[in-house]
Amino acid sequence: MYLLARQGVVRSLDAEKWAVEIGAAAAKGIGNDVGVWATVLSPGVGTFTWTSRWENLAGIEKGFAELMGDEKYLALAAEGLQMVTGPLNDALYETVYPGSGLVENARYASTITAVCAPGNFAKGMLSGIEIAQRAEKASGVPVEFVAGQTGAYGTVSWIAGYETIEAFETAQHKLTEDISFVEYLDSVTGAYQADPTLTQTTLYMRLN
Repeated sequence: MYLLARQGVVRSLDAEKWAVEIGAAAAKGIGNDVGVWATVLSPGVGTFTWTSRWENLAGIEKGFAELMGDEKYLALAAEGLQMVTGPLNDALYETVYPGSGLVENARYASTITAVCAPGNFAKGMLSGIEIAQRAEKASGVPVEFVAGQTGAYGTVSWIAGYETIEAFETAQHKLTEDISFVEYLDSVTGAYQADPTLTQTTLYMRLN
């Protein structure tokens, strides 16, 4: 399973409406759900992310080819020239550990992204699965672990969804209060690059 995330920084007051509209047009064109997310309470406010999940890369190729013939999508994409500052960036992830289940109707999602340290790729992947499973046990929230297929080599990310902001807050408190979870994190720190610009926590709010 693949997760495709497209991000852009917007500058217009009508950006949220446009982001939702083009997400809906893309979903109809590719025949797949497209989530529209705004970065909140995190670095990168003003960033919108469109996400979709795919069984294989051939599906992504076919979906995007069909979009190129969708007049409504192309018209909204043209409007984006006035909405978006700078380039759009795609990130492709493959699911390594799918999590213990899905949070239906998640309004918020959090990600923690890191990059495996040189010579520690295998440790980073195995530890990543263990971290996800321990986080699930400590917080009671399903946690997915994915590996980047594009972008910085060795990128990994943990993803969790929440129905409310209160659910997110409660989960964070449970994680910090679980000493065994914190101790495990400390024990595998060397598996990931010690660079705060690479290790980032981000909170998103779904708009559609």
